Amino acid sequence: MRKRCVVYMLCLALIVAASSALAYNQPPLNLGFTNVLDQPPGPGLYFFEYIQAYEASTFKDGNGNDLAILNGEKLDALISFNQFIYVSNYKVLNGHLGIESILPVVTINTNGLNGFGLSSNPNHFGDILVGPFIQWFNHKLFGLPYLHRFELQFIFPVGAYNNNFILNPGWNIYTIEPYYAFTLFFTPKFSTSWRIHYTFNGENDDPFVGFGVDSIEPGDVFHFNYSFEYEVVKDLRIAVAGYYLKQLEKDGVDGGPVNPPFGFITEEEQVFAIGPALFWSPPGKLAIGLKTAIESAAKNRPEGTRTTLRLIWKF
Repeated sequence: MRKRCVVYMLCLALIVAASSALAYNQPPLNLGFTNVLDQPPGPGLYFFEYIQAYEASTFKDGNGNDLAILNGEKLDALISFNQFIYVSNYKVLNGHLGIESILPVVTINTNGLNGFGLSSNPNHFGDILVGPFIQWFNHKLFGLPYLHRFELQFIFPVGAYNNNFILNPGWNIYTIEPYYAFTLFFTPKFSTSWRIHYTFNGENDDPFVGFGVDSIEPGDVFHFNYSFEYEVVKDLRIAVAGYYLKQLEKDGVDGGPVNPPFGFITEEEQVFAIGPALFWSPPGKLAIGLKTAIESAAKNRPEGTRTTLRLIWKF
């Protein structure tokens, strides 16, 4: 029985949150979706489409070593982020008030988890994200052009979730995630963009039945996306882009101390990623970005590669 419980907890390593946060216990998190020129160019209504393919074939423990029981396993996920952003002309604190909403759609594939019967929810809709924000245009920082935004983002557990499945598009917890995003132009051609998050998680009070617990509460997380971009020809920028995540406290189980076999799987998560990116924004309504981020230094997470296509349409 103890061995089987350990196996179930390792299966938890493959749980897929709707925003592609392929993690042990963390909810949907923005890892690498937004970085290059992460600012709307002005007031208006925008539609952002992100299509991200994630592939992982190694799964790390708390020391960054491969989990032997998952040797040879593979996880693939295809995630669609459907986002509407509205930036109004109404001003608060000298910035433009706005709101965004995101509906994720997820498809998950595995190669069977060594025959242990990994189960996945066949539905695809993930948890909805909604956030009011204030966007500032035309500011200066050290005399340089500076666009920045503060948002209070909420993740609502309305996505497909069933505790009879190990893998679910939804996560069954409420999450509050304030973030600050900015783009700083060193020159008209050379800029850097960052989005810095802090994640407060609630409890999943209906976890997978095979775990034999009443609740799991992921620990708080600090994470950010980053890029350094340069315009090589008119309207086309190349960039170095990626993300970093660090969990700041252990996960909680049943509101109390974490006991084996949960101890090794509820430790703090960590991952770093870097890779190339392209962003094309010609005059008109459409802009297109493409990037790949290769993960490293992972702890208590899968370690893989994310490739993201980004489409922006201004109405």
